[in-house]
Amino acid sequence: MLCGKCSCPSGFPKCVCGAKKLGSIITKKPIEPSDKEKQENSRSLSAKLRIFERI
Repeated sequence: MLCGKCSCPSGFPKCVCGAKKLGSIITKKPIEPSDKEKQENSRSLSAKLRIFERI
């Protein structure tokens, strides 16, 4: 859960400062191209896909 500038202490079980949720991260790790894609397309060597869903 990503919130906009939450000022609550880390020990609180729930946000009480009124910060609103901006969205959620769908993938924990970035998705990288396959070995075949890297061989066929040299520009994909540094590609990393991250997915974030906005609310």
